[in-house]
Amino acid sequence: MTAILWLTRAAKMNFKERTYLWYIALLRVYIGYYLLRQGVGKYQRDFPKGDWIGRQIGDIAALDLYPWYKAFLKTYVVPHSELFGNLVMAGEILVGGCLLLGLLTRFSACVGLFMLVNYYLGPGMARGGASLAQQQTFIVALIIILLSNPGRTLGLDGLIFRGRGKG
Repeated sequence: MTAILWLTRAAKMNFKERTYLWYIALLRVYIGYYLLRQGVGKYQRDFPKGDWIGRQIGDIAALDLYPWYKAFLKTYVVPHSELFGNLVMAGEILVGGCLLLGLLTRFSACVGLFMLVNYYLGPGMARGGASLAQQQTFIVALIIILLSNPGRTLGLDGLIFRGRGKG
């Protein structure tokens, strides 16, 4: 009987109830700062113009990557390296800035998740070790941010979406 009562309460749980996510907001701010710092550093070094593929990933032909991802890198990324370099740099600056400010947090976390999964499949898999572990940690953190939406706490999302539900 107690289990049925608990399940009934769980079914009625309102996922739009007010929560205070300051502890996850700290995680959001840290990841936002890290990505923003990385993106600004790439901008200052004129990242897209150089041999960023060789520095970040290495010799693609010699690396042990997933075959479909290696084909993607060879077919699309290498021939258009300046475009992809600009996308990486702009993505890190925009996602980092939005996460830092708590602006469009779920969308920013989703874009950041896409970027970091690509980093995981490329440089993370190629280098292994700490680089791989860092990508995995940031992927998990962005999933937490995506699911919890901490931009409403200590962020601009709380001001922008004040009158709307918690969705």
